[in-house]
Amino acid sequence: MAYYHVHGLIPDTFAQSEGYQLFEQYIANGAPKDNFDGFELISRVHAPQTGEVFVTCKAENHLKVAEHFAIWRAKFGVEWDVKPVFNDKEVIQRNKQVAEEIAAMG
Repeated sequence: MAYYHVHGLIPDTFAQSEGYQLFEQYIANGAPKDNFDGFELISRVHAPQTGEVFVTCKAENHLKVAEHFAIWRAKFGVEWDVKPVFNDKEVIQRNKQVAEEIAAMG
């Protein structure tokens, strides 16, 4: 599974107020879309003073990421900036691969 860092921006205070009401229900219901087959939420933190949400997750593919985040965009207009990221082991592996490719070039 790949790691993703996701930044969410809630478009306005009305959407934020309405969205957080639904979010509270979502959490009260056990947050069912935080962990499902092919998706695992690692962390979610909020900056309500600026209408931002920051999420780190693991997913099999972009469709699994969309399965978690799409409803918030469709219902409340949350803009999601999804970036694939590396964990420590992966970045070291990537760096070694790049170094080997550069060395092979001569």
